[in-house]
Amino acid sequence: MGRYFYIILIFLVGLGFLPVINGNNTIVAKHLLDIEKLDQAIVHSQGQITEWSLYARENKKSFTNKGFAKYSTTMQETFSDFDWVTEKSAEGVVVVGQRQTSHGEETIKLQHTPTNGHSVSYIMYEMRGNQKTLGEKTKQHIKSEFIPNMEIIFTSKPMIFSCIKGEFNDKLEKVLSNQAVELMSKLDAKELESLKEEDFYSISAYSQQMSRTIPTKNDDMNIQLGLRKSGMGAKTTFVIGTPILIIEY
Repeated sequence: MGRYFYIILIFLVGLGFLPVINGNNTIVAKHLLDIEKLDQAIVHSQGQITEWSLYARENKKSFTNKGFAKYSTTMQETFSDFDWVTEKSAEGVVVVGQRQTSHGEETIKLQHTPTNGHSVSYIMYEMRGNQKTLGEKTKQHIKSEFIPNMEIIFTSKPMIFSCIKGEFNDKLEKVLSNQAVELMSKLDAKELESLKEEDFYSISAYSQQMSRTIPTKNDDMNIQLGLRKSGMGAKTTFVIGTPILIIEY
């Protein structure tokens, strides 16, 4: 695949075409979330987090205009501590609610687009932060807020996309290969496909540690890793996500 092969996968996710196998969203508090497993691998590899994200989305085809309006009102009443904005146009309606906390930003986005007598709608929920480490308080916040909120917001059980962006301040000449091997090893991940250049690595892999899997042409996968180095002695930036990347870099 090419340098930006993961962009195709992100596009497919946006259209809701990626099937899901394995796992479910029923999380017991004592169990590690996928994002916690990614965080542990990064900490053990001496990486520093600059941004993290949890993202879930559900496509809806059954909403009528009245049904969407009712659902939107219910969400705004249920999540009354969010700041809500509604935008109406000839193309449809977009309703966005946001809330800032000490752990980051939460966004609920509802979009309804009538087309030729039918309608296409989607619901999105994201939690995003920029702490240098997830920390125990943030992890507990995720478990006490994100997971329960998903059960309220969505009518199905959508896949959770976990993604972490960060950097290594490493002056080793082969920093990309060193850090890639280290991260993959910590996650017990098997490399499936990759593009490896002097200043850029892009890897698709599979790990039994992750809770969700998507099928590819030849194998199931659930980890994507990208690393980029700007020059000798420069910091190496990385993005790692499961089951695919959702943060661009």
